[in-house]
Formats: sequence, structure tokens, C-alpha cells
Amino acid sequence: MMGNDLGCHPDMVTKEKSQMVIRCAVARSWQWLIGGLLTILIASSSVLAQSDCPTNFCIKSQSLSYQAPPRWPDVAITPCCKVDWGTLPGEIDWTNAKPIMLCTGDAEYVTTFPNCGDPSNLSQAFPLTYNRPKVGIGVAWPNPRNYHYAMESVPLIEGADGSCAKFSNSPGKVANWWIYELAEPKLGSYVFTATVSFQLGEKGYVAVLDNCKLVSPAAATR
Repeated sequence: MMGNDLGCHPDMVTKEKSQMVIRCAVARSWQWLIGGLLTILIASSSVLAQSDCPTNFCIKSQSLSYQAPPRWPDVAITPCCKVDWGTLPGEIDWTNAKPIMLCTGDAEYVTTFPNCGDPSNLSQAFPLTYNRPKVGIGVAWPNPRNYHYAMESVPLIEGADGSCAKFSNSPGKVANWWIYELAEPKLGSYVFTATVSFQLGEKGYVAVLDNCKLVSPAAATR
């Protein structure tokens, strides 16, 4: 049908000059090329729709819920570290210093722009290393008073339910962030979730994580 639209009828080719044969051959070649490219693009879009990390190990995170301490945000937070943040959820309520976010990056958590997620927003995928991929896990909140509309990192510790101890590289102790090595890693995006509360320490409040769960790519896409 496409060939007829271009005037490449077999009977016309035999009656016209040889240039018509060349034009028809070129036209058909372009049709095949464009058709092939469209097929590749459609197939690629389908793959990306299934996973935003099809050729790497990635991590996403989300705080399922959080319980802020009394008088929040006018409380002292245990001093932590300066983190160069990556992607944050949109529409953060900076006025009320909410929400409390769960953030993930790689083993160099503090310097490689970790991404954050809150109860309403799963974080964007963060690519990990191919060789023994490790996940950096931390907590943050938007502090407009001290950080001038930047994020403030909150030290963390695992809670009493015991589900988070295996993700900490210093269980039982307050840490600025955790490092967890993936066992038998699978290509695609892992999803780490937890609930967040606070407890008062010697130098201020620290975040307490419970109900920790790491969902593998295979399970996450079902």
C-alpha cells in the first residue's frame, strides 16, 4: 500500500525510464528503515515502562509513616553530617518542616547525592556499583530554620522490632547512616521501606527505624 502511494506500480516501472526504478528502490528502503526504527523505539519504551533500571542495580526508598516528637520542629536534633542531596519529593512543606524522609544512595552516601522518598512519594532510582553493590540508608527532613531550605540529615538507630538490625553496619549504635551490601544482587530497582519515629539522646533526638523491608526487583515488579 505504501509503495502504491509513492507511484511505484510494477506496470509504471516497466514503462518509465530507469530513474523510476531507482526512486522506487530508495523510497522502499526509507520505509523499511523508518519502520524498523519505530519498532525499536516501541520495544524500548515497553522495557523502560517495566523498569527504570533495566541494566543496573538500583535502590529506591520511602518512609511509610513517621511520628515526630512533641513540639516538632522546635526540638534539638543530634548533630550529623553535611550531605549533598540528590532528588527530593516535590511539594515539600517547608513551613512545617515535614515530611520525614527515608533516603538511599550507595556506599559513599554522604558525597554521592542520595535520593529521598516520603509516605506520599517513592524516591527516584539511585544506581549502585556493579561490583558488590552496597546501599547507603539515611533519614532526612526539610529544616528551613537552620539549613535555609535545604535538607538536614538525622542520625538513626534500629528500633525494638528487630527488623532493621540487619541493614545497619553498626547495630545497637547511633549512626549517621547505614551501609548494607546486597546479597546475590539482581538487576533492577530494589525498594527499601521503613517507619520512622524519634527518641531523645544525649545531644538531641535521633531517628528510630522499624518495620524495615527490602523488596527485590523480581518481587517488586509482580
